[in-house]
Amino acid sequence: MSGILKYLFYPLVILASLFAGVLLLEHLDEVYFIWIPLILIFPLTLIFVWMEFKFPYQKKWNVSKGDFSADLIRTFFILPIASKIAELALVVLLYYPLIYISTHFNGSLLNEEWWIGTRLIIALLLSEFCYYWIHRLSHKSSRLWRLHAVHHGAERVYWANSGRFHFIDAFLGSLAYFLPVVLMGVSAEVLVLLLILSSVSGMLEHVNINFKAGFINYIFNTAELHRWHHSEKENESNSNYGKVLIVWDLIFGSYYWPKERRIDQAGIEGEQIPVKFFQQVIHPFKSKK
Repeated sequence: MSGILKYLFYPLVILASLFAGVLLLEHLDEVYFIWIPLILIFPLTLIFVWMEFKFPYQKKWNVSKGDFSADLIRTFFILPIASKIAELALVVLLYYPLIYISTHFNGSLLNEEWWIGTRLIIALLLSEFCYYWIHRLSHKSSRLWRLHAVHHGAERVYWANSGRFHFIDAFLGSLAYFLPVVLMGVSAEVLVLLLILSSVSGMLEHVNINFKAGFINYIFNTAELHRWHHSEKENESNSNYGKVLIVWDLIFGSYYWPKERRIDQAGIEGEQIPVKFFQQVIHPFKSKK
């Protein structure tokens, strides 16, 4: 990828995805809103796959290590299912607070008269805050790390392992992410746009495409930053915990961007995580030697 296109790639994908999302929200009935993120992610996936082979960040990351089928299952099935179950669980757990909010605040803590962009930014900041801390805790707690290690065990960073999470890890992360969304009672439109941002930027964090984000690296957690989160060196991977945004990392001191270096080896130093799906399921529960 040449010149200015390297810097335009990330913002164009994000803006185009949000613009397409808004158009679909305007022209589809609410019953179809849940499908909008999927409608957008599939054509983007085809583009990302082509660009990974055309403009790779690391050519060796395009070579399969027997991980593709498990990554595919986790990204397109396990992660969405875990997220939906977490959302439903929150509705049950927060039943009484939600009844109170519905009665006293017309169903939402966010003023529905505010511009949808304002409501989206508030929801995004709060969701990212909650996710930041559960993600950071997953690197500090040995029990949570055993689950989260399934994600970090990937020895290459590419589009399909954007959803490579153990079900329980994905469930806990989704609980944290959707907590403020459910509690505030955000509208269906804001929720859809939040899901678009989360799914598209989540894949953009992992794509093996040699693009640059420049100053955007101080707002969003782009691949330039997130690759370091996948470094096999613990002092480098314990950083850049944000899902969509990087602002909480900047505030709480976990931001990491060595501009003059390229990450070479992804994975977990001294530990081998299975690449097959069912072996990954049971791996966190095996006794650690």
